[in-house]
Amino acid sequence: MQIVRVISITVAVFVLCPFFANSYTSAAPAHVSVVGSGPGTSIYVMYGGLAALVSKNSKAVKMTNKTTRGAVEDLRLIEAEKADFGLGVAGLVLRALNGKKPYKKKHQNIRGMGPATVSMFQMATFQSSGIKSLKDLNGKAISSGRKGGNAHFMTSRLIKHAGLKVRREYMPFSALADAMKDNRIQAFSIPLPVPGPAFFKAAAAAPIRLLPIRGATLEKFLKDSPAYFNINIPAGSYNGVTKDVSTVGYTAWTVVGAHVSPSVGYEVTRINFSNQGREFLPKVHRGWVSGFKVAPALEQMAAIGLKIHPGAARYWKEKGYKIPASIQ
Repeated sequence: MQIVRVISITVAVFVLCPFFANSYTSAAPAHVSVVGSGPGTSIYVMYGGLAALVSKNSKAVKMTNKTTRGAVEDLRLIEAEKADFGLGVAGLVLRALNGKKPYKKKHQNIRGMGPATVSMFQMATFQSSGIKSLKDLNGKAISSGRKGGNAHFMTSRLIKHAGLKVRREYMPFSALADAMKDNRIQAFSIPLPVPGPAFFKAAAAAPIRLLPIRGATLEKFLKDSPAYFNINIPAGSYNGVTKDVSTVGYTAWTVVGAHVSPSVGYEVTRINFSNQGREFLPKVHRGWVSGFKVAPALEQMAAIGLKIHPGAARYWKEKGYKIPASIQ
């Protein structure tokens, strides 16, 4: 009888060992994507840094930075659960949530995490081109990258508001500086944090001029969205830019899909806004600095009706911030 009991206990131990072993083995990390734009843009560089930071410092989450055509597409990808984290330009988020152009339906899967940066609309030409104002662009060839991004959207609005007649060329952001050097285009535009890689590359070849947005054109632009505001691109941002330049700015958020689990949302938010993140990310691109300065900007999130992701809400609550009821 004792032999039978010993055998039974031994069998039970062998059967249960895998169960107890699995209880103490950490689960495989979650693999998530972040989308912002493509090579030649500040956001692509910034989110490359975030992906590297998260992947290195988290055992629970591994992040990949994926190329897209820009901010318009980013929100569509997150809405369709084809991307997990991404760029949420304030004006576009407002349009996406309300189903307004360039979006055809109300987006319901978009949630806020925290501010990434403050972006500025930048239109550049070489000083040698003789183009000194927006009106001088009439009859010229310009590019804002490919269709589908915020650069294309905002440039289209600028053309309308300024009453311009231009020829538009479509190409990757990474090709813009070379295209202007070869005179295939006479100017290009991208809204992004300063400094923008494409602008920096162009300015390395010859002094550039950033065209100011002001007067009636600025007023019309600001009426497009409550998320837009007037801001100056600082003097010294690029070779040739010797004075502050008036333009349109906006907050750019890191947004996350509602399909992303609270634990993953919390982990990415925690690492992004940790002391290590605040030290490392500005070294990747100084555009992060403005985002950290205004973080968590929960009232701004509420102003555009962007609900907060539960993982991000947990993080900001732990840091002592009160989450507005309207975005929970």
